[in-house]
Amino acid sequence: MKPFRLALLGAALLIGGCALVSFRGPSQAAWEARQALLKQIDTFTLKARISAGLLAPTGNLVWRQDKDAYDLRIAGPFGIGAMSISGAKGRVEVQTSRERLTGKDPEDVLYDRLGWEFPVMHLRSWVVGLPAPGSKADIELDGEGRIETLKQDGWKLAYDEYVSNGRVDLPRKLVLSNPDVKIKVVVDEWSDVTAR
Repeated sequence: MKPFRLALLGAALLIGGCALVSFRGPSQAAWEARQALLKQIDTFTLKARISAGLLAPTGNLVWRQDKDAYDLRIAGPFGIGAMSISGAKGRVEVQTSRERLTGKDPEDVLYDRLGWEFPVMHLRSWVVGLPAPGSKADIELDGEGRIETLKQDGWKLAYDEYVSNGRVDLPRKLVLSNPDVKIKVVVDEWSDVTAR
């Protein structure tokens, strides 16, 4: 590659928020249009089935997002009866059948107190089909400009299916994995999806 083209590529990566994107077909314009729509979504409710590992039982996830405030209710998987994670920037409350935990960072609370590695703050972006802001991501897109695979901060996400929500396709089936855990999410319903 010629030095001038290499410099342009490097500048484009820096401007683009350090995301490395592999395009197939006419997907670059479609990806840029999708990002613009997805970044406007600030409120949603999703109902999903969730499991960890091949033989793990399926649980249920209900997630309500209202701008910066979130409320996740998880029942069934991970060896728990039920758990809720709720909060906003700078505060979190985790309620299990045995205890109530509070802190500033949900990942720290879950890992330090319960021993679970669960990327709550990244999931806000990942679940709608975007890389999380603030760190490098390696993205592969399908021909329609939707994320097919995403690697970020030690996690790999495979987006297996999307469903139309009128204005934009949203993920229906995705698998999150790192060297220690594999989590499958099947979204049964997206509702109350609004954009700012």
